[in-house]
Amino acid sequence: MIARSIQTLLLMNDRRLYTLLTLTGATPFLAAALLPPLGYAAVDPFGSLVDAGLSYGLAIICFLAGIHWATYLYGVRTDTGNLLIVSNLIVLAVWVPYLFAPVPVVAGCMIAAFLALLFIDFRLKGKGVIEGHYLAIRSTATTLVVVSLAFIAVT
Repeated sequence: MIARSIQTLLLMNDRRLYTLLTLTGATPFLAAALLPPLGYAAVDPFGSLVDAGLSYGLAIICFLAGIHWATYLYGVRTDTGNLLIVSNLIVLAVWVPYLFAPVPVVAGCMIAAFLALLFIDFRLKGKGVIEGHYLAIRSTATTLVVVSLAFIAVT
């Protein structure tokens, strides 16, 4: 019962909706990576697209970590480790560099965080906590995000 409730909370029952939301959520990363080399380094009201993209990245990492918190708090325990602690460590590993490090370092930390969060989802799929379709969409979005962040890091 609790597992079904968390699936509903996470929109797991409406594939079209979470597919649309997940893939749409990757588009700001693409914009932050592709528009500056085309001469659009800043866009009102967002300012620098690279800064906006990295800020958005931090927000999305917090959101994904929050999903793992919900999974843990709603009693969906697995041997994937304590998701409360792991997700907090991932967020901190991005937040501190976000505050103090140059763009390439922040983008690299974000790449590592997105891959770590995806790895956790692979483990959750292996334990039957999430569906294969959701994992496939997450993998696609993570690939778009990681490629975009890599492009931001080198430009």
